[in-house]
Amino acid sequence: MEKLGINYSLLVAQIFNVIFLVWMLSKFLFAPVLNLLKERTQRVEDGLKEADKVREQMAAQRKENEVELAKARQEAGAVMAQATERARIQEQELINAARAEAERIKNDARANAEREVDRLAGEFKNQAAALVTETAAKVLGAELKGNHSQLIDESLSRLGRNN
Repeated sequence: MEKLGINYSLLVAQIFNVIFLVWMLSKFLFAPVLNLLKERTQRVEDGLKEADKVREQMAAQRKENEVELAKARQEAGAVMAQATERARIQEQELINAARAEAERIKNDARANAEREVDRLAGEFKNQAAALVTETAAKVLGAELKGNHSQLIDESLSRLGRNN
């Protein structure tokens, strides 16, 4: 092989150097780089798994929130129904109280009117009695004098003015 220009000792030394270089590179460079790549791949996979878990948790939380929201809406509807019913009852109570008050005021006014009518009737009787007494006294006194018709006219005119 020397005719080809190949030196065996140099070839063996170069093969040894290449093997030594490959061994050194694989031990100190390739292995750490591969380990780094494996770690990075593992972190990415872990991150993706974690993201899937978070996504699942968010979906579960969203479902819980929807259930809670539906429950809250239902409770709000029940509260609104109760409030409407209470308002209706209070409205009816106020109407009943107002009617009772109006009836009481009407009865008081009727009683006051009856008392006033009774008082005025009593005054009228007293005035009529006084007029009758006065007229009788004048008639009796006028009979003696003879102007009976004039006394009746005067009494009637007085009776008309007082009413």
